[in-house]
Amino acid sequence: MTPNNAKYSTELYMRLSRDDENFGDSVSIETQRIVLHKFAQENGLIVYDEYVDDGWSGTNFERPAFQRMMEDIEAGKVNCVVTKDLSRFGREHVTMDYYLEFVFPEMNVRYIAVNDNEDTDKGLSDFVPFKNLFNEFMAKDTSRKVKTALHAKFAADERTFTTAPLGYMRHPENKNKLAIDPDTAWIIEKIFDLAVHGAGAGKITKILVQEKIPTAGYIDYKKYGQFAKIYENAPAEKAYAWVIRAVRDILKDETYIGNSVHGRQTNVSYKNKKSVRKPESEWFCVENTHEAIISKDVFNQVQKQ
Repeated sequence: MTPNNAKYSTELYMRLSRDDENFGDSVSIETQRIVLHKFAQENGLIVYDEYVDDGWSGTNFERPAFQRMMEDIEAGKVNCVVTKDLSRFGREHVTMDYYLEFVFPEMNVRYIAVNDNEDTDKGLSDFVPFKNLFNEFMAKDTSRKVKTALHAKFAADERTFTTAPLGYMRHPENKNKLAIDPDTAWIIEKIFDLAVHGAGAGKITKILVQEKIPTAGYIDYKKYGQFAKIYENAPAEKAYAWVIRAVRDILKDETYIGNSVHGRQTNVSYKNKKSVRKPESEWFCVENTHEAIISKDVFNQVQKQ
C-alpha cells in the first residue's frame, strides 16, 4: 500500500445469500465486517459507510444496498470499494467483468477484494475472469443442490412454507408439516359447503364479505404481524376484503384433501430469481401428507361443478 490511501473515501460492501449460510460463520456478515474494518484500519483507508445486502443472491445486481452504493459513487461521495472477496461483490461473471473492467475504471473507482488479493490500483491479476467464472459456477451448483434437497424433502412428505395455508398451522412437532388449525378450518369448510351446494366463486366471495369473515392475509397479520403495511391503519373492511381469485384458488387446492403440491412456480434461472408459473403437468404432488379438512368426495364434486 502507498501512503496516499487517505485520499480514498471507502465503501465497505457485504453480502450474504440464504445459500451462503450453508458455509457457516466464515461468510457471515459479522465476519465480513471484522475483516473489512481490520483491513481498512491497517491500510489507512477512510471508511465512508457500510453497505449490507443480507439475503440477496450474488447473481442479482438489483440489491438495495448495492444500488445505494452505486448511487453514492455516482454522487462522488466515495471512490473506493472493498469486499471480503470477489464473490461477495457478485457471482455473475459477465456483470462482474463489466464493473471491474469498464464501470469502475471509467469512474476512477478503486476496487479491492481482500482475501483474493486483488486491487485495481495494482492491476487485477489475469486470474480474475476465471475466479468470477468459478464463483458463478458455485452459484449454479448450489442452486442445483438446493433443488435436489427440496425434492427429497417433498418425497419424504415434508414441505417448506413461511405461513401455512388458511385452515392449517405449522405442526407443533414438525415444522415441515401441516396440522389443522381449529380457529380457521371452519372457513375452508364453509367455502366448500357453499360450493358443493351450487354457489360459484363470485357468490361465495360476496357471502364472505357480507358475513365479515377475515381473509387469510388479515389472519396472518393478527397472528404473526405479517402484511402490516397492508392492514395497519387500514379501514375495518380491509380485514374481510375477499376476492374471487382467492376463493377459486382455495376450491382448486389439493392441500385441503391432505395432499402437498410442489413446484407450481420456479425461477427463470439461477441468475434470474423472477418467479414463473410452471404447467400443471410439471407439478410434483405427494398424497396424504397431512390431515385433510375436506373429504375427497366433496372436493371432486366441487371440481366437476
